[in-house]
Amino acid sequence: MKQLLLSVLALLATVNLIAQDDDRTDSQKRMETFATSNKHEVSLDITSILAIPAFSPRYEYILGRYSGVGADLFISLEDDDLDFSDYEKFSLTPYYRQYFFSKEDYGAKGFYAEGFVKFYTFDGIQINEGPGGTTSSEETAFETAIGAGIGWKWVSDSGFLVDLGVGVGRNLGFVKDDQFRDVIEVQLRGGLNFGWRF
Repeated sequence: MKQLLLSVLALLATVNLIAQDDDRTDSQKRMETFATSNKHEVSLDITSILAIPAFSPRYEYILGRYSGVGADLFISLEDDDLDFSDYEKFSLTPYYRQYFFSKEDYGAKGFYAEGFVKFYTFDGIQINEGPGGTTSSEETAFETAIGAGIGWKWVSDSGFLVDLGVGVGRNLGFVKDDQFRDVIEVQLRGGLNFGWRF
């Protein structure tokens, strides 16, 4: 009798699992497939193009439902006599992101917090002290900043994404105030990215 009861319970559990699997909609099945196969994202920061101008692409690899790693590239396209190149000419910013509230559909979207390290170059006025007195000249300098940011990412069923984020970092001090005049200690990070997950 026990064996018959156990067999009936096992059969009911199997039928229940099959029924639950059939309850998923086509959209849910597509999203599950999308989540397991689509781990790469490429996007472009529109604010850099319009405001500076600069070319600023981003790549992110989705580690799982709640995290990702990536890097931003920034290349200033403005003339040397404009002011933004004093702050940044080129940068590479690797980051790690942790996503929250990603329980629905597939993950790596919604609200996120990130940590980043920014390696960048900028044009600055170098101060030279010598036997003839103090002179200054415009030089390109290299600095590194470490920081954190927050943002929100929307991803459609087809893979189109919009990413809005802000962050702030602090220089590690490779360039000193006594070497370059008006060194900016705090680095801002942010933008509006449009791209694709594939």
